[in-house]
Amino acid sequence: MSEEYRNPEEEASEAAETKGKKKKEKVKKTVGQEILSWIVTIVVAVVAALVIRSFIFEPVRVDGESMMDTLKDGDIMFVSKWDYDSVWLSMPWQSASQKEAAPRLAVGLGSPARFDVVVCRYPGRGDTNFVKRIIGMPGDVVAIEDGYVYVNGEKYDEPYINDAYRVAGGSNGQTYEATYVPAAGDTIQAKDGHLYINGEQRDDVVRLYPVSAGHQEETEAFYAAMESGEEYTVQQDLYLVMGDHRNNSNDSRSVGPITRDMIIGHVRFVFWPLSTIRGVE
Repeated sequence: MSEEYRNPEEEASEAAETKGKKKKEKVKKTVGQEILSWIVTIVVAVVAALVIRSFIFEPVRVDGESMMDTLKDGDIMFVSKWDYDSVWLSMPWQSASQKEAAPRLAVGLGSPARFDVVVCRYPGRGDTNFVKRIIGMPGDVVAIEDGYVYVNGEKYDEPYINDAYRVAGGSNGQTYEATYVPAAGDTIQAKDGHLYINGEQRDDVVRLYPVSAGHQEETEAFYAAMESGEEYTVQQDLYLVMGDHRNNSNDSRSVGPITRDMIIGHVRFVFWPLSTIRGVE
């Protein structure tokens, strides 16, 4: 009986096809495996999204007119968390006081600078976000006269401010008494009717925030020291923030200064609506 001759190329092709079929049969998943695969994919995506929003950037929508004309109600901003982030390790179901007392993790590469537009939080308001501009840095004396900001005696025109917002009106008016912004390590003492900061008599300071509002124990300790004439040492750097719509803004003029860890992101640009894409300065 004669053997049938087969082309080596045909044999190789059939062998490859058979191998491919076996491989396909091996990787076939059960329904349970498919479901588990989808669950793992979704969990990884959610974790990745949370990490990005917490540590890198987050889109934030403007609600209100306190930053007019720099930011408008409904604008969606790109907020960089990488610049000087402070991550609050709180849970959505916690109360405002519990959220504020939650551990915080500072992971940013830089520090806030004067006139940066930032997303921040206020004492007693939990994890509610506010967008404001940093006006006072630790150790500054800040005042507003005739609608213009003075920092350490230097007048700033602030070209981003609409002149209509400099005039008296609203709850904040057009003046703000010379206010000292404490820095960590400052020593403060009230003696003989005068205020002493780091041992220097400071009659130029009219208003002083000892610590961020909401830090009840520190506030009580400060006032007790002032009444007894003892020195008080400030524990944390503080920052004054204000809205660009100066006569329509709930900011440090009413809620007091905020601590460094309450500044959680740097506003870089507006990306929505598309017709108004712009950088924020």
